[in-house]
Amino acid sequence: MGRGWCFAAGLPVGALAGLACWGADPLPLAGCGLVGALVLAAVCQAAARGGREAGVAAAAQVGWLAAPVAGHAWLGIGPGPWVGAAAVAGLLLAALVLLAPRSAAPPLLVALVALVVGNAGWAAVSGVHAAWGAAPPALGEATAAAIYDLDARVATRPLPVCGDAAARVTPILDRGAHPRLAADGAALWFDAEVSGRRQVHSLDLASGEVACVTCEEAGNNRRPAPSEHGRAIVFDSDRHGSPLAPANTELFHMRTPAGGPRHAARRLTYHPGRDDHALVAPGGASLLWSRHEGGRFSVVSARFRTGHGALLLAEPNAVVAGGARWIAPLAWSPDARVLASGAGNPFAGLSGESLDPATGESAGLGEGVLGVAFSADAGRTAVVRSDADAGLGGLPPATGFLLGALPRASAARPRGGGTLLVAGETGGVLSRVDLGEAAGWGTPTGVTSSPDGTWLVLGQRSRDEGGFRERLVRVTLDCAVP
Repeated sequence: MGRGWCFAAGLPVGALAGLACWGADPLPLAGCGLVGALVLAAVCQAAARGGREAGVAAAAQVGWLAAPVAGHAWLGIGPGPWVGAAAVAGLLLAALVLLAPRSAAPPLLVALVALVVGNAGWAAVSGVHAAWGAAPPALGEATAAAIYDLDARVATRPLPVCGDAAARVTPILDRGAHPRLAADGAALWFDAEVSGRRQVHSLDLASGEVACVTCEEAGNNRRPAPSEHGRAIVFDSDRHGSPLAPANTELFHMRTPAGGPRHAARRLTYHPGRDDHALVAPGGASLLWSRHEGGRFSVVSARFRTGHGALLLAEPNAVVAGGARWIAPLAWSPDARVLASGAGNPFAGLSGESLDPATGESAGLGEGVLGVAFSADAGRTAVVRSDADAGLGGLPPATGFLLGALPRASAARPRGGGTLLVAGETGGVLSRVDLGEAAGWGTPTGVTSSPDGTWLVLGQRSRDEGGFRERLVRVTLDCAVP
């Protein structure tokens, strides 16, 4: 009986070693698991001399620590499978040497304790790893000079003077989330459910015509980010997710010429972890997005380049680090001087922060942030917040590194709560805008601003008997334009 317990405890140990050596390929994992089981059974048999079989079998169950460590590594959480394998091997050896002679605990109890302690303990280790060394490198003088040059070329407009209450809140569509207006304010991009999958749509605001842009594409396609001239979009998709990489999302680029046929989407990223929440940088020369790599989330940037007849991305560089929190870019002002990001628990409102990439100066945008938008000259800022905290959203922001790596985290929907809109001059005090009944309709899914900043498009989501319902509304501010 003791040999059977030892054999079983060796399975996760061998699988963890296989994960470190060959990745999440099922066949090598199964083979390594079997080898690990045979090796641990042989070690236990050699150590069980002198009537210590029961103690050795109990001590060997420490090998079950490898199961949660392997699960974390499979999702890209923590310092990696090699570190986990070394830690488990060390603890297992210590248990066989120190505990076997004096242990009388039932093997099943030790196995259960190992699973619980391993899961909680390795999550704590992963959190420390994510928070450690989270500061990204400085952007450098060349980047600062390019930002100043772009800022100088953005035409400024007279700032509108707006009241504290919306003049009108007009429903646009009874579906849709993550709205993004084209630079000229004529077209609205968003994603909505079609036949059980999320798909990118475009709406011509003048005619009211809606077109599904990615309905011929595979997977769930979310969060469209239009280019500066609105002739192309970048979106994220889970079409390359698999049992080997269940949480994988990738970025795609699609040309959408006015009046012409749309081209098939081209893949931009080839990273096995998360790549989503993209923004096209001011000027259109680079891309900004949220990436999960090395057990941490960060906001990264990469320049567009062409090669092999296709559009490619250069090697990405970290711009903002999330540490132990999940992080994503929310908006980048057209003058490139304000980069808004949100960090925390992906199932809840985020801690908003604005960064001036040219100087490195930052400022807070408040808590519960779910969307940020800028006018065309970056003179006005709008921020939507919510107090939604139901379900997983009630967990601390420092669990973002863990929750963000879950397979369904890319579709995270904060539940409960209403919509709070604040707006005002960029860099100044943002004032609350009274939305009337719309404030209690549901949780915001995003916001986007008209070029002059006098009206916004707001996405909202609320719970329903069948799950949830969505809508897009136009919020016309009570503004006087000089």
